[in-house]
Amino acid sequence: MKTLLIGPIHEEAHQLLKQHTELTEVSVEDFPNNQFPEIEAVVLRTYTELKDLSNLPNLKYVVSCSVGVNNLDLDLLKQKNIELIHCPGTNSNSVAEHTLHLILSLLRRKIPFPELKGKTVGIVGFGHIGKIVAKKLKGFECNIIAFDVIEQDPEVLKELNTTIKSMEEVAKESDIITIHVPLNKYTHHLINEEFFGNMKPNSFFINTSREEIIDEDALIKHKDKFRDIGLDVFSENIKTNLPGALLTYHVAAQGEESFKRMCLEPVEKFLQLSKHT
Repeated sequence: MKTLLIGPIHEEAHQLLKQHTELTEVSVEDFPNNQFPEIEAVVLRTYTELKDLSNLPNLKYVVSCSVGVNNLDLDLLKQKNIELIHCPGTNSNSVAEHTLHLILSLLRRKIPFPELKGKTVGIVGFGHIGKIVAKKLKGFECNIIAFDVIEQDPEVLKELNTTIKSMEEVAKESDIITIHVPLNKYTHHLINEEFFGNMKPNSFFINTSREEIIDEDALIKHKDKFRDIGLDVFSENIKTNLPGALLTYHVAAQGEESFKRMCLEPVEKFLQLSKHT
């Protein structure tokens, strides 16, 4: 199958494509300025926006080597009967570990430092990543509460020692809040003025999901109520107005093993499916 790779992916996935497809490669910067009339499949990551398919008239597959799909026009793919192949959850452990890194780093920035034991940790978004965060927190003997729009399995909640609460309750009761929701039209600015207003004074706030989920103006407005803030995703506005925040630069999902899984699993799935077409 004639396949286009846009930008770099893990080398093992790259080699599989070279061995099993007619592979063309293009940089992220050059992709929009070229036509690819014979390409049947595109392999990309989230830093490539694919919302105009005019340069890919014969496209049949989109293979996303990332977890988020906000760089894609899903309605357009469906309209054109283009199959999307991606593997949610492949980066979950890396993001969860980075979340723990931020929590512990924030707690230990100023002496005497607060301990995690006995603290209430609120998890907004209890999907793949949220559940792994809860699992990792169990050993710290903290109280875990969570919010999600999807009904949760009671047995899983019992195993993870987690209580489901309303979003307002999570905001009001948590000493530490960490955000783990996907970006879509429903979650844009989900964490807003009202949410920050409900949070405890002297609490900690962490976001490793997407910057657009947070109303950054509201976060900046309420900055004095927080003991500390840790962000992996943010705009330039945050760097200017929250100089004391602990910032990492969209690296939460870049664990070595997770990056390999994010690329290999969808590529292997694509190669398997394309054998039968």
